[in-house]
Amino acid sequence: MRKLAVAVMKYIGMASGIHEGELDLLMKSFGEGKYEVRMNYYPACPEPKRALGLLPHADIPGITLLTECGNIPGLQVLSKDNRWVMVRLVLGSIVVNLGQIMEVYSNGTYRAPEHRAVVNKEKERVSIATFCYPSPSLPVEPSPQFLAATGLPPIFQTLSHSKYMQCFLNCKLDVTQRSANNSSKTLLREKNLEIQY
Repeated sequence: MRKLAVAVMKYIGMASGIHEGELDLLMKSFGEGKYEVRMNYYPACPEPKRALGLLPHADIPGITLLTECGNIPGLQVLSKDNRWVMVRLVLGSIVVNLGQIMEVYSNGTYRAPEHRAVVNKEKERVSIATFCYPSPSLPVEPSPQFLAATGLPPIFQTLSHSKYMQCFLNCKLDVTQRSANNSSKTLLREKNLEIQY
């Protein structure tokens, strides 16, 4: 999975216009980063409309690699028009889900999709999720090369890896847009504390 994650990061970086040193650093960071594996078991549920396998959320790592262990679909993503759409199951494939670290890295160009898992009335479902994080030495920030290439201002502040993880344990990360006069907006809310840039 680590080799796959590094290859995926290479192509995401290339598609974002990242090259040379920064691309190598991104790939190296995911080669050295922490990976967490979670096995999910969703038993059959006689009333699937009244239960969820996993509540709606966006993943926090760089990417998540999801392997379905069978032929029962259950992953849904929230579409732009706020409808839940079932992800089509392709046997033998691995679903790549962008996480919020990559949303920050791409300055909001690539979004970490909100998704959930639903249960089936008659059959159980099993999946394996591999959460892929970059090395803690890589700051969580918009890519400098991406910002330079697009001329866009950063919409996220730079955080250390530990501060980023702390914010996800204790804060809500708000994706905000800049106002017409380019003034700063609130990015993080921790209880009643607002962090602005």
